Amino acid sequence: MVGCVRVLVRYGCVRRDQYELLTPHALPAALRQQLAHQGTLRGSDVLYTVDVPAKHQITVAPAKGRIVVMPRLQLERAAQRQHALALAALVSELCQQDRG
Repeated sequence: MVGCVRVLVRYGCVRRDQYELLTPHALPAALRQQLAHQGTLRGSDVLYTVDVPAKHQITVAPAKGRIVVMPRLQLERAAQRQHALALAALVSELCQQDRG
């Protein structure tokens, strides 16, 4: 757990794991704006992806409170984990601000 975000690590392959970030409520709209600054955003408000160069690709289902993180293979597993946990911290912070 990172704040209100449950982090599930799913074994992907020898070179990377996949991370699933879950919140008990819908994700705040501010998250989309924050992620758009980090990379290329595609999709709609219902389901979107963010391609963050040299880090990961993120798929976000805001209404479900769900994010799937697919790390880049060229990164070491420790760096992949750090990036996923940093994203979880951002999500937790934004959710706390949104809930006031």
